Amino acid sequence: MSLQLHPLDFQDFDELVSHGTSYPPGDDLVGPPTPICWPVKTREEAQTRLAFHFTKQRSRFRGDPTVRYMKVIDTANKNSIISIARWHFYPNGYNFNTEIHWETHNLEPGQSAPYGFNIALHNHILTTRDAARRSWIPENTPCWILMHMVTHPSHRGKGAAGLLVNWGIEQAERDHVPAYLEAGLMGRPVYERFGFVEVGDMLQLDLKEFNVDMMFRMIKMAYFPREEVEDGAEIAIDPTVTSLT
Repeated sequence: MSLQLHPLDFQDFDELVSHGTSYPPGDDLVGPPTPICWPVKTREEAQTRLAFHFTKQRSRFRGDPTVRYMKVIDTANKNSIISIARWHFYPNGYNFNTEIHWETHNLEPGQSAPYGFNIALHNHILTTRDAARRSWIPENTPCWILMHMVTHPSHRGKGAAGLLVNWGIEQAERDHVPAYLEAGLMGRPVYERFGFVEVGDMLQLDLKEFNVDMMFRMIKMAYFPREEVEDGAEIAIDPTVTSLT
């Protein structure tokens, strides 16, 4: 098998940014919702987006103690990175108020967003997504959360995503804690194959007020360690939270 799973190193961010020059525009490892908030058509635009996006990720790599970056390389293709994931471990549970600043782009006074980047839309999607966790992820309870996973479009279907998902499951089993994520419609079958189950109703965000004619949907999913499933563990869900507009 030519795919291998490894921890992401800090210097790997240079390679991830360089994909803007070696792949077609948009065939990179910038994950949702950024491509919706910042579409690119040229390599120059893609390079700008990659540099901006991974500057934030570099900061998180060094400053966020909860983060575990993982990568999948293809040994048959010069050990190139084809997929990455960002798992998080919260030993005291997820806290929106202390964690949301890592997700949003917060401009300094006088600083402007890069051309083409709908920063208000980006922050709205991630703030709404993460705030909703209060309704379905138990407070003050240890857990793992998958917040970012993306595979190069030209390398999908080879099993890279499965390696990254399975790594997180192994951590959850080892720590005897649940794992959570918000999945897109296309990603749901991947997670279901590894034992994730849908939790409550889908989150739906109408993006029209941000001049994007689409409904952004996210499926809340949870994985429970085998011993919890055997003990009949259940998750508390607020049934009133079904749509985010």
